[in-house]
Amino acid sequence: MRRDQKTSTEQVVLKLRQIEVQTAQGKSLGLACKEAEISEQSCATSAYAKRSSTR
Repeated sequence: MRRDQKTSTEQVVLKLRQIEVQTAQGKSLGLACKEAEISEQSCATSAYAKRSSTR
C-alpha cells in the first residue's frame, strides 16, 4: 500500500490475515509482507500487537 493512500481497517485486517495464512504455509514473513505490499516492520508490529491483545 502506498503511503499517501488511506487504508481502511478492513483492508489492514485482510492483508494481515493473508500474511498469516502464507506464513502458516511455510512462506517467510519477509516474502509474505513483500507480496502484500507492506513493510516487514509494519507487519511484525501488527502481529505483536495482536498477540499482546489476546493475552
